[in-house]
Amino acid sequence: MEDASLRTDILVIGGGIAGASAALAAAESGRDVVVLAKDTAGSANTYWAQGGIATLGPDDDPALFREDIIKAGDGLNDPEAAAVLVEEGPRYVAEILVARLGVPFSRGAGGDLAYAREAGHSRRRILHVKDTTGMSIAEAFVAALKARPNIRLLENRTAVDLLTVPHHSRDPIAYYREPRCLGAYVLDNGTGKVASVFARQTVLATGGCGAVFLNSSNARDSIGAGYAMAHRAGARIVNMEYIQFHPTVLFHREAEGFLI
Repeated sequence: MEDASLRTDILVIGGGIAGASAALAAAESGRDVVVLAKDTAGSANTYWAQGGIATLGPDDDPALFREDIIKAGDGLNDPEAAAVLVEEGPRYVAEILVARLGVPFSRGAGGDLAYAREAGHSRRRILHVKDTTGMSIAEAFVAALKARPNIRLLENRTAVDLLTVPHHSRDPIAYYREPRCLGAYVLDNGTGKVASVFARQTVLATGGCGAVFLNSSNARDSIGAGYAMAHRAGARIVNMEYIQFHPTVLFHREAEGFLI
């Protein structure tokens, strides 16, 4: 960023599947969008995901899908969030990933999508691209983002803090008002300069915090910065005892571990 400040309709912090899908939807609705990626776009945890993405399989049932989700979450899931995932997720997988982005999911001999079964799923409902599902989805999203003229993709940027009122207000009376996010302070990792990005709406899609542990299968920059910014801005942070990890990783003292 050459200017000390930047203005946009939608600021998306995070370049993984969550941030990319939000940015694409916003751009297609006519909004001006800025996407921040700490490294190169698509190099988030999404890129390293191997197994696949859950949807409804040929012999599947939405009620059973929801039951599997609740069971895997030990009954602590938000019921509304589980319902949204089951009711809307499969449609978006078909419309966005398969039809619009053309993610090359593995197919059977007859050309039909090949559904796998894994984790806590009781039916074959996992779409995958061999062992590079995340990489394939990430690359498809990045290509779609770069093709949109109303999306500005800022790579090698780190969000320092959310710009909020009253958190950053100099008016003491502001602390009696409802918190409101106006954007974020953004560090250019290359130049070391910090700029302000002002936005009508800000989307936090910064991923997890697995890298706070000494050994992790998460990307090294998944340090929970998004949680910290949200907490400082007054958001409720819940279920922090749940940490995403992969159970089978090759460990080496002098090299990064990788999934098996």
